[in-house]
Amino acid sequence: MASIEPMRPANGALPAAEPNGPLLPSDRGRAPRPRSGARVARPLLWIALVSLIGLIALFFVGRAVRSHAAEPPSIRIPLPAFALTDQRGQRFGLEQLRGRVWIADFIFTTCPTVCPKLTERMREIELRSRDLGGALHLLTFTVDPENDTPEVLAAYAASQRLPLERWTLLTGPLDQIESTILKGFKIAMGKKESSPGIFSIFHGERLVLVDQEGVIRGYYEANDEGISAILRDAGALVK
Repeated sequence: MASIEPMRPANGALPAAEPNGPLLPSDRGRAPRPRSGARVARPLLWIALVSLIGLIALFFVGRAVRSHAAEPPSIRIPLPAFALTDQRGQRFGLEQLRGRVWIADFIFTTCPTVCPKLTERMREIELRSRDLGGALHLLTFTVDPENDTPEVLAAYAASQRLPLERWTLLTGPLDQIESTILKGFKIAMGKKESSPGIFSIFHGERLVLVDQEGVIRGYYEANDEGISAILRDAGALVK
């Protein structure tokens, strides 16, 4: 029995297979739909690219910030040697501070206005610089040495809970205090007669940053901006 072969067109190719079922009117002329995997892959690719660009931008911004923070302050004012008395009654001065960056402020213990705020700001510096450890020291000079004896300074430190392993309070003879603060730090201090027979003490309110060699590297306001700046510069000097 002869086999029946499908009719071939003139070019010899088999005719296209008929679909399994009849074409609906809505199917005629419709392009084939892309697979669902392709639809999912394209958004994921864009998300990955955007994330990569963001990481690169963060890297360069972070490097720029670190580079800026690493620059030490340019001001340089050599500080004359001094030797005063600390809250323990022991001699303490520039020689004991060699090799350490330090920050100084100037107060008197009976001050009811700005001095408590200065001490609070110095405490904030101490807390925010714990990572620097002993490489950064804090120093408080009294501008009223006639009343602020070592015992008074020790009591003040205790009442304020100051960490004395990183913080020293200094007093001494009035002439030495004046010479150190006025001539050395270039910070104002003194007494003025507010009314007949009544004198009030005045002093500068800026914080002073000093490097490992006893050179003044900057003066800073005791406000948020100034605290951030002095911490940045102190860290640059330490590192």
